[in-house]
Amino acid sequence: MERDLDPTQLAIEFLRRDKSELTPAEYLKKFRQLRLEFADLLTLSHAELKEEIDFAWRLGIH
Repeated sequence: MERDLDPTQLAIEFLRRDKSELTPAEYLKKFRQLRLEFADLLTLSHAELKEEIDFAWRLGIH
């Protein structure tokens, strides 16, 4: 069983839990955006990731 974080799986899991009503086109667009964002996040170092989380917290994004 593979336990590495994969941007595609993270995007799918995020959308699975999202309760928004999306058209198929919106779903695909959001999926592609999320996959890129998760891929970017996975390349960050621990310090950079902490900085991103702190920034989001200050903006009120939890």
